[in-house]
Amino acid sequence: MAKFRRHYVDWSLKGAVFGIFFGFLLALILEGFLIIGGRTALTSVIGWKNPPELVANALDIGRSKLVQVLGINTEIPSSFAKSTNTVQETVKILQNLNPTDSKTVRAIFCK
Repeated sequence: MAKFRRHYVDWSLKGAVFGIFFGFLLALILEGFLIIGGRTALTSVIGWKNPPELVANALDIGRSKLVQVLGINTEIPSSFAKSTNTVQETVKILQNLNPTDSKTVRAIFCK
């Protein structure tokens, strides 16, 4: 019985280490995708649609570092992407564009 118990405990510990390692690896991968998408597991579990300014800044900093590591060329920080503008604010933004960007926007909307 003692030999069986020793083998059983030994096998279960080997499986536990294997499971903890791959669980941690999977959590890092999923958290990386969530950070690129503008959320984290914490904000997803809590259900924050608009996290506090401090948390939003930390997310943007973490995302920018992850983007540098992954080598992604284009990104939109979630704090900027989530802001909703009124019609008046959008018109002001469009009027402040430089001429080449203004022509591009007109070409998109006039098609």
